Amino acid sequence: MNTDKIQNLLKDYHLDGWLFTDFHGHDFISRDFLKLTDRICTRRLFYYIPAEGEPVKLLSSIEPLLLDHLPGEKRLYKGIHGQRDALARFLLPGRRIACQYSPGGNVPVASSMDAGLFEYLNTFGCELVSSADLLQHFGAVLTEEQISSHKKAGVMIHRILDNTFAWIRANLDAGHEINEWMLLKEMEHLIAQEPIHMDSPPFFGIDEHGCDPGYEPKPTGSKPIREGSRLIIDIAGRTPEADSIYYDVSWCMNVGADIDPEYQHLFQLVHHTRMEAVHYIQQHLDENIPIHGCDVDALTQSIFRNAGMESYIMHRTGHNIGHNCHGIGANLDDYETHDDRCLLPGTMFSIEPGLYTEQYGVRLEFDVHITPEKQVRIYGPVQEEIRII
Repeated sequence: MNTDKIQNLLKDYHLDGWLFTDFHGHDFISRDFLKLTDRICTRRLFYYIPAEGEPVKLLSSIEPLLLDHLPGEKRLYKGIHGQRDALARFLLPGRRIACQYSPGGNVPVASSMDAGLFEYLNTFGCELVSSADLLQHFGAVLTEEQISSHKKAGVMIHRILDNTFAWIRANLDAGHEINEWMLLKEMEHLIAQEPIHMDSPPFFGIDEHGCDPGYEPKPTGSKPIREGSRLIIDIAGRTPEADSIYYDVSWCMNVGADIDPEYQHLFQLVHHTRMEAVHYIQQHLDENIPIHGCDVDALTQSIFRNAGMESYIMHRTGHNIGHNCHGIGANLDDYETHDDRCLLPGTMFSIEPGLYTEQYGVRLEFDVHITPEKQVRIYGPVQEEIRII
């Protein structure tokens, strides 16, 4: 544990300390952050890192060894009264203490403290503050090596896509009948040829099936792929290394050059909205103005609303990208949740606005990295026109 880094961050955020707790392994953030063992604590434990000074390990005298792998002074309590007396020594009235909760449950990924414990800690008179932004510095801020892994995954992803489109065209030119299920099997074959890990198969749909952002082809009911078919594909993967980072994109295609005008109209609107989101983020970075995930989603929703398309929104604008496709950092979300975490330099997230009418599904996704120098970077092709297969 890098105590110096944590204490410097606490000072930057004007916090007096950071409190971690666990009981029966319920607090998944504390369990992972503190690297607790598989041994389950049967009495509540606390780990407090002050902005200055030595951390405090507070445990029941029945279970005194569970935090021995961490730095700090060990203090043991007996019973609930002893616990309260020990907590009162550092949860002083007026102190601002970070802990793992989110006001209103707006950021579920950062809200692992149960409501009853929150109420109990509030009785000490300190101000409990969400640790959501602090946590981003330990898992969401990426290294140069991780960015390199992201780029490598992108090369493989686009090779899979190019070979997929070539397979579609070759089969249609040869007069073969193909459908969504056959396309999935071919993509699985192409994926198996690459050193890439995917936690789920690609999501895609032909024509009206593209109106469901979570559609997955099945052996029965798959739509045929013909000249004029519309195709949307969402595909994500990472290299096999333990610290590698996902590459996650969505592209829209048309089989043949005869594109439906409404499809073209929706594509251009979604493309414009995505690029406006990028410009909005970069402008805030240039002017050194904090930018929150919910702010970007609110912008894209306003663009769709002004175009009369609000009823066709089905999901947030984007999500954090990490070793898991949906990482622990800030999401671009004011639709499914209200993610008020800041978009930090060093983090990566998708920008993928989408519109889904009864006939057309359009989503355009790329991954955006904010460099340590506060520059927006996209490491891969940017789709600006409907790709013709």
